[in-house]
Amino acid sequence: MAWLFLLGSVIFAVLGQLFYKRYGMTKRWIWLIVGLGLFCLAVPCTMIAARSLGIGTVYVGTSLSYILAPMLGWWFFAEQVKPSQWKYFGLIMLGVIVYAWV
Repeated sequence: MAWLFLLGSVIFAVLGQLFYKRYGMTKRWIWLIVGLGLFCLAVPCTMIAARSLGIGTVYVGTSLSYILAPMLGWWFFAEQVKPSQWKYFGLIMLGVIVYAWV
């Protein structure tokens, strides 16, 4: 169950970033309100996951949002993903894999 809360934390945080970005593009308050609400939902999910999984696991798991947010920005908003970002995505994934094995 804790893994679902970790997944929820990542999803809520990434969606919050996307809605906030949408607000920046349109200046419509509804996008900002929904984005902030999603960020607020990520907090209890993170806390619940940390109780069972430990803060290290949760910290590493939430780092996936640094990959998902730019990728979804590319998908939904046609944002450019620079070649250098791919290196950093790889490093993040490598860190997640190494942490999972140790």
